[in-house]
Amino acid sequence: MPKISNDQLYTQRSIYSYTRNDDKPSKNKFNNVHPANAHVSISENAKRQYKIAALADENDELLASFQSFYQEFMSAEAIEKRRLEQMENEQSFNQLESKFVVEGVHYVFPEGTLQHTITKALEGKVKNASLYASELASAIRGSISMPEKSVEERSAYREMALRQAEFIADNYFESEEEAKAFMDELLEYAENDLLREKGYIVIDHSDMKPFKAYSSPNSKHDEVSLYTIAKRYVDNDYVERMINGKGTPEETRQLLMQIQQHKKKYQNGILSEFVKNERDAINQINSGKEMVKNLEWVDGYVSNNAETDQSDFLTALIKWNENMLNLFY
Repeated sequence: MPKISNDQLYTQRSIYSYTRNDDKPSKNKFNNVHPANAHVSISENAKRQYKIAALADENDELLASFQSFYQEFMSAEAIEKRRLEQMENEQSFNQLESKFVVEGVHYVFPEGTLQHTITKALEGKVKNASLYASELASAIRGSISMPEKSVEERSAYREMALRQAEFIADNYFESEEEAKAFMDELLEYAENDLLREKGYIVIDHSDMKPFKAYSSPNSKHDEVSLYTIAKRYVDNDYVERMINGKGTPEETRQLLMQIQQHKKKYQNGILSEFVKNERDAINQINSGKEMVKNLEWVDGYVSNNAETDQSDFLTALIKWNENMLNLFY
């Protein structure tokens, strides 16, 4: 059995709001979809498959710990998160200047997703509603769709997308309620993404409350989960063997006992790292916001005199905003 590593540790939610001055009557509202949270449990057959039933004869606490460990790995929330990540990573930010893509490529998004909401809201207003939806949603949910960018860069994209969305809500919707429904949806997703940047697990359109990444939905007082400790301090191949049922009951017992023996030390390290990372993320988020806030604007576009002495990244961001607005009729 591999030993747990002793490597050195790495060591207010923003509130958006939108108000539109418009006394036009409402024509429709968007309905939010709130799917029920699925519950994952381990059947008796699964217990036999993973060779952990034998643990119940000697230590019910260890059995319960491993059940919790397994549920975290196979939870509906984790599976949904992986599905959304795959979907968003398929979209890229280099499509807007391709005539072929703008005119001929159309995406179909599942109902209840941000992309679907944007597509339906902007049909008839933009040359390619699904392409626009793909780009705008990716900018708002940058922690998932743009993992290669820094927190500061993702924050700037998010702010640019929301600034653009406000301009669209003010100028391309026929009623105040239509505009408000559009913005409320986007702002909710943006709030969730800021929490992800700070280290929380958030499932969009879910009644499940956000929880810290080192914890789990059912943990009390944000307790560090065994699964988090195992991922951090145990060889990943070995953890995967256990999950896939290739470990013996004795190996399982030794693993859990070793984790529990050093749990307090490991928890303190993980908690310290979380606090530091959250503080760093907040600083970068604020920096990205300021970057966009300080730009000069004319009719939704960044004015030319604001483009002097800018980084390559900011120049690309301004170009992205321009390309997006150029999709409107």
